[in-house]
Amino acid sequence: MESVPTPVIVGWIAIHLGAIACAWGTRLSAGSRAESVMQVLFFTALAVIGASALICQQLEHGLWVPSGITLMAMVLTAVTDFRRTYEPLQAVHRAG
Repeated sequence: MESVPTPVIVGWIAIHLGAIACAWGTRLSAGSRAESVMQVLFFTALAVIGASALICQQLEHGLWVPSGITLMAMVLTAVTDFRRTYEPLQAVHRAG
């Protein structure tokens, strides 16, 4: 097994951190104008991380396991509701 160059590892880490940020951004933008843009970014990042997991598995460097973990974390972050159970869905303030 050959060693992986440092710039490749740094890029791999940056892709994974960016993917987690996209998943979190998807949660934060729920119900806003930016929601559809963030969803497109999220699905793109999901595909990139999935491809990363497949490529890393084929290269047998052992980096496919963290890619799979990132993939699971992205899905859980995107679908989990982090509000407390007693918080309302949306706070509506009406004048008058």
